[in-house]
Amino acid sequence: MKTLFPLKRHAFLVSLALSAPHLSYAADNNIVVTAAPEDTAVSETHGYTAKTSTGASKTDQPLITTPQSVSVITRQQMIDQGAMTVNDALNYTAGAFTNFGGAATRYDTVSLRGFHGGDVDNIFLDGMRLMSDPSSYNVLQVDPWFLERIDVIKGPSSALYGQTVPGGLVMETSKRPQFAEEGHFKTYYGNHSTSGVAMDYTNAINDQWAFRLTGIGHQSHTQYNNTREEHYAISPSLLWQPDSDTSLLLKAYLQKDPSGGYHSAEPGDGSLYSHNGKRLSTRFSDADPSLDQFKRHEQIYSYDFSHNFNDTWSIHSAGSYSHSNVDLDQVYQIGWQPDSDILNRYYSGSRSSLSAVATDNQLIANFRTGELQHKVVIGAEYHEYTNHHKDASGTASSINPFTGETYGENGDYTFYGTKNRYYQTGAYLQDEMQWDRWHLDVSGRYDRIVSKSVSDDLGTHSRRQDDHVSGRAGLLYAFDNGISPYISYSQAITPQALSDANGNILKPTTASQYEAGVKYQPVGTSDLYSLALYDLTQKDVANRVVPETYYASVGKVHSRGIELEAHNQLTSRLSTIATASINHVRYEDAIDGNNGNTPYVTPNATASAWVNYKFDYGITTGVGVRYIGKQWADNENTTRIPSATLVDASVRMDLGAWRSQWKGAYVQLNAKNLGGRDYVASCYGTGYCYWGAERSVIATVGYDF
Repeated sequence: MKTLFPLKRHAFLVSLALSAPHLSYAADNNIVVTAAPEDTAVSETHGYTAKTSTGASKTDQPLITTPQSVSVITRQQMIDQGAMTVNDALNYTAGAFTNFGGAATRYDTVSLRGFHGGDVDNIFLDGMRLMSDPSSYNVLQVDPWFLERIDVIKGPSSALYGQTVPGGLVMETSKRPQFAEEGHFKTYYGNHSTSGVAMDYTNAINDQWAFRLTGIGHQSHTQYNNTREEHYAISPSLLWQPDSDTSLLLKAYLQKDPSGGYHSAEPGDGSLYSHNGKRLSTRFSDADPSLDQFKRHEQIYSYDFSHNFNDTWSIHSAGSYSHSNVDLDQVYQIGWQPDSDILNRYYSGSRSSLSAVATDNQLIANFRTGELQHKVVIGAEYHEYTNHHKDASGTASSINPFTGETYGENGDYTFYGTKNRYYQTGAYLQDEMQWDRWHLDVSGRYDRIVSKSVSDDLGTHSRRQDDHVSGRAGLLYAFDNGISPYISYSQAITPQALSDANGNILKPTTASQYEAGVKYQPVGTSDLYSLALYDLTQKDVANRVVPETYYASVGKVHSRGIELEAHNQLTSRLSTIATASINHVRYEDAIDGNNGNTPYVTPNATASAWVNYKFDYGITTGVGVRYIGKQWADNENTTRIPSATLVDASVRMDLGAWRSQWKGAYVQLNAKNLGGRDYVASCYGTGYCYWGAERSVIATVGYDF
């Protein structure tokens, strides 16, 4: 399927934005709302703080009584900081290292506590995994314009979610329909010929039904030569809420990416240090314009149903169907020719069609046994995907990156078909207990994880099945003064893709973590200050058996660290965010020569601070500083990546403060990497390093009503 929905670039969304305020779905414009939602983890957020989250427990639980480290990025924070991607939105989050793909925006790349998930394995949407195939280029993505909040749950989470990355997961929450009229329209323009237009409108149809329509169109020539990115997305949603006990949300998310931009790397010899006395430009692209494309068409259809039978029993059911097509052709560098300025290049191509379903169903009971209050969740989850893909690869022409001259010709590549199928079935049980000011959460889950890959063209077939039980427990005491110390233990299971000496897929890794921390929420506020110490070990990590080419599950990755984070509203004018993380990540029991070394894509420390102040006359300013500590460029720990300090800033003027007729209109200017620092964001070995994003300046004109 080549076309998901017709979009005439930005004009389509402009017309929606202009017409949405005039839509009418009721005879009487004076609708009496009787089913307005209470303030919950799926409600609209306000400011930089949130009080509750469903991420850690799958129930609406106050953050101050959650015995686990959870960070929340609100809608207002994304607006003020001008987040164009989920990567941008996580820049001011303790324990999270993002944007390590540099200025590439094709995938959301997030590392938590020293573990990253191959771009896809730790991204969730509305409580369920974004159904991507990590062994292919078919990876789904959601634009942050459609998100109300992002919750970052730190540490192993398999006791509720099944397969997860040891460092945690990123939970994206979509905007929902509201029973009060609300609209947003904006258009923006910036350097690298970046431009876009976006709209968002919600209103009640009557006292039981509400709708929302959100859309965006975006394009940019990016910082890389001969490269552009372009995407369009639209999301209609419908909410039925006949009373305070029942709700049904129906939603679709449709995204079309005619051009996915640049996603490649430069050799460390030329970026980290000079090659023959010269450095590669931060705008260098190793792509061949005649053989370069990344097209992605994705659809996600979902429902979310809740019903309270009485004060004790309730149910919750959610499900989704996803489909995604990806066409890829890419030529990329694979290293220098000896004693020359010529880069060898390689070609990879893929044609992929993925279909996926997911469902999560819960029976919830609230009751007492004596003085002990319980909230018990009994859940069953199933998700699967099938990905039909054809792939090709081979050597390509070489290039002189300093002159742009190419040598030789690209090959005649043959595509071979493969069918990947993955499914996970899980059953879980959780009990949130409270006695006086003590809070004890205990959960456990059983999973059956099956992965299959069949290629008739190549004559290959592989299948692996694993049954696993994961657990989690946390204990917290909530003092009257807002201080809540806690301890917790949690586990994770993560499938692997590498093979052993017999060609069989390695068994999944397992992980366990001990965490202790303290949270502080001043009484009567939503401010939150947190400190967490953790000791996290991943076992059965793949190690290459030197000098052979196969792998064995024998190694460990041991991560220890401390995280501090503060989100507050100090005055009605002043809001701040401050974070700091220090970690110590090492390979243990490794047989590939890396024992005692630190994995790549693991800064030894990160820190950030953002201050937002509202002046008179409708002027609001924000300034932020981000620090990325030193990293190793390779697992052998032979080459260091220097640390980097980056500055971001924003200025907004609400025009209604100057003239009442302009109420709701605003102009805003956002700058990232304001100082224009050239830096290497990360490396996957010394042969593949990513330049960090250059200075970005975006001017926005918008109208909120």
